[in-house]
Amino acid sequence: MIVQFKDVKDLTSSPAKSEKIHVYKSGENKGKTRKLNAKPARTGILPVSEKTVWTWVREGKFPKPFKMNGRTVWRLSDVETWIAEQESKATILKEGA
Repeated sequence: MIVQFKDVKDLTSSPAKSEKIHVYKSGENKGKTRKLNAKPARTGILPVSEKTVWTWVREGKFPKPFKMNGRTVWRLSDVETWIAEQESKATILKEGA
């Protein structure tokens, strides 16, 4: 049996972001510009952001990750089980309404 692990970037989705130029409005860098690189869209297992996943972990609503070789990861099987539980809860609520 092969155990697969996923990090938060593999779990979450995010829209594409175009390249932008940021102009500092105050402070020692006032008037200077900085280029913010473009980011491609990312489609993960869940249709939510990284922030949402970390909020769910903190609230105990999502499986807790663990450290492996300095990276924070989840067992794919734990995430798939959690998704199945959410689907069954949604079905029960739908049928009960």
